[in-house]
Amino acid sequence: MDRVSTSRVQQATPCTADAQPDLWVVRLSSPGRERESATAELHALLLRFARSQVNRRAARFHVTGPEVDDVAYQATADALVAIVGKLDDFRGESRFTTWAYKFVLLEVANKLGRHFWRNAPVSGDDDVWDRLPDRFGLDP
Repeated sequence: MDRVSTSRVQQATPCTADAQPDLWVVRLSSPGRERESATAELHALLLRFARSQVNRRAARFHVTGPEVDDVAYQATADALVAIVGKLDDFRGESRFTTWAYKFVLLEVANKLGRHFWRNAPVSGDDDVWDRLPDRFGLDP
């Protein structure tokens, strides 16, 4: 490919935020409206991914209805805070969104794990009481 055709290909390629990973970092690091715009775009992108991850795991963790959206929003917000705080750590070895999705995955797993333990089923069978030592002095 000669120089003329190479430059035409580069000019024809749209410059999206994901095509140039540094563009996300620049936009998120810039002050004012540019940062707000980039944060809103990234939040929408991460929220869509978080919802898909929560929906994929919802049955296993007994999360239904409005809790699904609540967990997705919480995970997205926490991931976005972590991403903005660690922008300097982004090395550009992968797409920026791939790097950002990792934060969402970790937050979704964290939120669902906590949700599960908060609503852990309690067994009140008589067999359980029989296994407790008498020294505790507990009766059903």
